Amino acid sequence: MKAAYSEGTKKNLATHWETYARYCHQYQESQLQATVDSLSLFIQYLSNKLRSPGAINNYLSGVKTMHTIHGLDTAMFDDFLIKMMLKGIQVRKKYNPRKAAPITTDILREIYMRIDTTAPNECTFWALYVIAFFLLARKSNLVPDTVPKFDASKQLTRGDIQVTKDSLVITLKWSKTNQTGRKETFHLIKNTGNPLCPVRAYQQMIKMFPATEDSPAFLVRKYGVIRTATYRQYQNHIKESIRRIGLDPTEYSSHSFRRGGATYAFRCGLSAAMIKKLGDWKSDSYREYIDFPVKDRIRAGKRIRRHLNKESLVN
Repeated sequence: MKAAYSEGTKKNLATHWETYARYCHQYQESQLQATVDSLSLFIQYLSNKLRSPGAINNYLSGVKTMHTIHGLDTAMFDDFLIKMMLKGIQVRKKYNPRKAAPITTDILREIYMRIDTTAPNECTFWALYVIAFFLLARKSNLVPDTVPKFDASKQLTRGDIQVTKDSLVITLKWSKTNQTGRKETFHLIKNTGNPLCPVRAYQQMIKMFPATEDSPAFLVRKYGVIRTATYRQYQNHIKESIRRIGLDPTEYSSHSFRRGGATYAFRCGLSAAMIKKLGDWKSDSYREYIDFPVKDRIRAGKRIRRHLNKESLVN
């Protein structure tokens, strides 16, 4: 039963349950049979500690899961008064989470102009950028948090990336929506002559850092030692690259590639089903990743105006 949850989910549930236990102890409520009144007080308790209404919903869901595991009644979690209270908190708090700005192809080209292709580490990070963008990849599929935490069953290895005549064939074995090790294969097509070509970027990197198939895909040299690139290094390099081209580095993160890739796929006319498949989304949450730049919104307004003028001529 424990294996049914990912490590991240288990940590989140533990946090939710510990918080609920502290609340129950402080206000002498029963942990193992919540009521509408006790849940209402718990929601108020959370609202004094958490900024995000979404986080409050997550904590409440965690407590509901605890009740379900113990075979207890959960009807009170769907009570009308609970729903109204959650809606009221959403209105009162007016919390808008800050999203990482999307990386665009123009930004990638600007970064490329400042990449030193003779520097091995720069080649690695450039390959990371291009693959992350076109693969719509989560950072957990690309690099580990620390060197000891590299896991060949989760992060890409050299053996997971094959160079063919026309493309990079990349096999993903794990994600937060794929806990069973089901393999998913993606093709990043060669684009000879274009600086954003993923095949060229990858080939340049493996030329700088040749390695065995079981090696981490993205290697860097630090203090004379070759080892896997880590999330912190990846994140810091992104910030520095953004700073070099005159943009605000606080607006961008590794998540910017996933958002930018989804937005670009949408602008290229890919279907919703294809974007969900590429980004490994199981729900429609991919919609939150698609950014509509001002020029696209202006273009939409002009299209509406043209259509309206055509109707006027007909009438």
